[in-house]
Amino acid sequence: MNNKPVKRLTLLMVVVTHSTLAWTSQNQTNSMLEAIGTIFCDGLIRGTASHIQHDREDYSIVITAAHVLLDRKTRSAFRSCSYRASNARFQNFLISKISTPGKLLRGSDALEGMSKDWVFAMLNQKLHAPKLRLRRYSQESLPNTKKKLSLAMLVYDGKLGKIKSVENCRSMQSPHVEHPTLLLHNCAHGPGVSGAPLLNLQTLELIGVHGGQLIITHLPHFNIEGILGQARLIDDEVLDELKRFSMSLP
Repeated sequence: MNNKPVKRLTLLMVVVTHSTLAWTSQNQTNSMLEAIGTIFCDGLIRGTASHIQHDREDYSIVITAAHVLLDRKTRSAFRSCSYRASNARFQNFLISKISTPGKLLRGSDALEGMSKDWVFAMLNQKLHAPKLRLRRYSQESLPNTKKKLSLAMLVYDGKLGKIKSVENCRSMQSPHVEHPTLLLHNCAHGPGVSGAPLLNLQTLELIGVHGGQLIITHLPHFNIEGILGQARLIDDEVLDELKRFSMSLP
């Protein structure tokens, strides 16, 4: 007789604990999604961007892929770009300044071009929304092939017309692609995903910026061996540029 209340109490505690953890996880996901928006340039959605933490709290800065803001054909900036928080038209913030645009897309080498495919942008108004924290990462700190890093990519889904989280993906490696600033991954991607943040699922910190597809072919017939996503790792170069750009704001 004395054991029954104990069992019921234990069961109740397990249910409450599980519900609390689920509620906390959902709140974290919702908060992260509110830190993501789309880049709208010259009448079209060009990609995804992240509202990020930095030293100047009086300004709002987003990070995205450089080719999202810059026309690959003319190698110059689009005429007019804005950041749409959560892809909402009524939360449209003009981009008034971007970091070092002149050098980003000049590299003729494909891997070198991917390593330069990132840019910071200042919004013309203060954005009151959650921010993502950038975390320095390097190839040396990434797990080996036996223990891949669990990732989440926050993306704009053109079919759904909203921001969503893609969590069933991991870091990858390829013997054909070796570059110290690139993170290969198998997160699902498509139109509008360029510039999307990749998060370490354990820390929920931004460790990479998605640049696009990387098609790996097998010589000599160039048969497709695999298709992976490639992202620019957040490293000292990126963090130093964020600090420089932040301090250069008026």
